[in-house]
Amino acid sequence: MKKIALINFVIFLASCASSTDMSEALQSGVDGIPTHQFSDANTVEEIRKLRPQAKPPIKVAVIPPHRWKSVSVEERKIIEKWGEKLKETGFVKSMEIVPQSLRSNCNYRSDSGCYLQESRLAGARLRADAILFLNDSTVTDQYVNPASILNLTIVGMWFVPAHHRDSYSVYEASLFDIDNGYLYTVAEGYGEHKTVRPYMYTDWTTGKEEARLEALEKLGERLLAKAQESVK
Repeated sequence: MKKIALINFVIFLASCASSTDMSEALQSGVDGIPTHQFSDANTVEEIRKLRPQAKPPIKVAVIPPHRWKSVSVEERKIIEKWGEKLKETGFVKSMEIVPQSLRSNCNYRSDSGCYLQESRLAGARLRADAILFLNDSTVTDQYVNPASILNLTIVGMWFVPAHHRDSYSVYEASLFDIDNGYLYTVAEGYGEHKTVRPYMYTDWTTGKEEARLEALEKLGERLLAKAQESVK
């Protein structure tokens, strides 16, 4: 009976050892990025008449994602790196991340008007011509393979790679003229990171940062390509 129970348990674990479609959860995390109600224009005709108020090269203020934990040191380094590349195109004069002390206390999902207005004021205080809003979403699919039965032993918990963490991330950006809300461009970057580790070396954050950094790198590539196209 013990052998039969063990076999059934292994079969059950095998059925769990498959990834799931995380696209819906990933997309739900980026819904609400502030690409609306930024300008004072209220009709399609008014929006179409908007024109950028500054001529390249422009000074850009970067608004980091509105999340419980601000951008990491690694994320800052990536933003600064592709900021330097953007300056080489001649479209950007400088790029500065808005400090925490100047960021809006409003949540753009619950009060987008307040969030956008305070962000606009923060960019103006930095003498910027445009605001680059960043937003991100990262999700992780967690599952085990049949080898996880060895977690019943100390050795298995520490040395058997049985726990999968598949992380997916999307980073979005929208660049607005501060003076009138003209939308210069939007861009997205996607990243993923998959690992399989022993039980003792995994937690709910495993793989998230790596996926997020890859998405941010690719976002920079998209923005660079669009900047190069705009100055041709």
